[in-house]
Amino acid sequence: MRLDALLTCAAVLCLGCSSTSTTSTNGSVAPGDLPAPGSTASIVLLGDVMLGRSVAPVAQNDGDSIFEPLRATLAGADLALANLESPLTERPHLLGENALEADPVSAELLAEAGFDGMAVANNHAGDAGSATVTDTMSALDALDIAAIGAGDSLAAATTATVFERNGLRIAVLAFDLTLGGPSAGESAGVATWDPTVAQAAVAAARAASDVVIVGLHGGVEYLPRPDPVLAGVVADLTSWGADVVWGNGAHVSYAVTVAANADGHPTVEAPGLGNAVFDQRMPRTQTGTMLEVLVGPDGVLAFRTASIGTYLRTTFDGWDLPSGDAVSVDGEWWNPTVHLAPATPAASAERVDGLVAGGVVVAARRGDVNGDGVADVVASYRRPFRTRLLQQAFPDTDFIDASGQGAHLGVFQDGSIRWGAGTMPRPVETLDVCDDGVALGFSTLDDPTVTAGAAWWWRGFGFATAPLLDGRATPICVDLDADGFTEPALLRGSDTVSRHFLTAHRGDS
Repeated sequence: MRLDALLTCAAVLCLGCSSTSTTSTNGSVAPGDLPAPGSTASIVLLGDVMLGRSVAPVAQNDGDSIFEPLRATLAGADLALANLESPLTERPHLLGENALEADPVSAELLAEAGFDGMAVANNHAGDAGSATVTDTMSALDALDIAAIGAGDSLAAATTATVFERNGLRIAVLAFDLTLGGPSAGESAGVATWDPTVAQAAVAAARAASDVVIVGLHGGVEYLPRPDPVLAGVVADLTSWGADVVWGNGAHVSYAVTVAANADGHPTVEAPGLGNAVFDQRMPRTQTGTMLEVLVGPDGVLAFRTASIGTYLRTTFDGWDLPSGDAVSVDGEWWNPTVHLAPATPAASAERVDGLVAGGVVVAARRGDVNGDGVADVVASYRRPFRTRLLQQAFPDTDFIDASGQGAHLGVFQDGSIRWGAGTMPRPVETLDVCDDGVALGFSTLDDPTVTAGAAWWWRGFGFATAPLLDGRATPICVDLDADGFTEPALLRGSDTVSRHFLTAHRGDS
């Protein structure tokens, strides 16, 4: 941990096809029902899961270890999906050099890990013959895991699986762009890519659902960026109205971006999430991407990504921090998919009753910090410096500005301070008080330029903190999910990230 982060923590702690039908799973919503305002759902998406070949001994002897690092994340999401690269069958391998088949009992590992659905539309779906798809579907169905992009007929394979979560209808499709899997037709198979069929399937899903996710298995393997065919198909799916394009199959990760679809609404484009669990030895294949999207009635509100280790078992060290605008949801940073529109700023406090003698207010806002219904004042202020034990522990750190004052942050109520941070090496220059925390902009002791931002939220007696985000930041409050309660956010400029920020919501059109 960096020294400034340690000191900040210390300060805080001191004081389908032609058919238009959709299939539902795990609950259903009548077509005329609408989700309640503020309804959201979190969806975790992973790339290729392969439980055969060299992973099979691990699955048999130490199966719990494969997804253990992801278990809490998958369990905490409202919906968890991945691509199943290993068909689940006991039949002997018939097609191709790579025998990826896995014992059907390994489906239990997927269920125990928390997966709700697995895309089956890929080039290995029929490796043990045409009946392999049916075997895989049966193994998944027995454990209430949806087999996506497969079915007993073309209509079934290209009809969206619809998950109901928190009043939202989330439609999921999956297609095999490699054209190597057994195509569904008069018998069971997978949804192979056909632009006409796919566009109709997306349109049907769009008409019947709040959110549409389209899985896509393909792309030239191991390239450093999506090949032109894959990139073109991703663009087509965006233009047809998909909210998320969920790519896998190239076995390497590509950047996750946000683009506008034909209606100007945001689509999260993930052309390739790489592997999730595999036995490939090339370095680039041993790191995949985990994507989580936060969705509401108007589509995707925000997303975040994480790099995960994938060789034989998963590893996970935490979510990537945003490099552009950021919003804190339940104390964790997310990338918004739309321009952040500030809510009405909390009222400024021209005077702070209870401030110690000699204290000078830098910034102060009124708000209900702890949700008790009583107005507080959160104030950043300077006062004559007094040495304390904490400062003595860091003799090489400056705690005093050129005028001999130290920087502090306090929460005041009814004319007295109810909480105060110790002397801060990075002073708070600007702030806003939200319903779910405080957004802060930090400067340096002798320069008011904001050089970092943060989100703090009240927990009992004191604040918990989201990671400090370095760089320019304007702290604001936003109502990301339109539930009437605001979240801390930072405007940091979008020029540092390779994605487009959009202003429209589907409900506005």
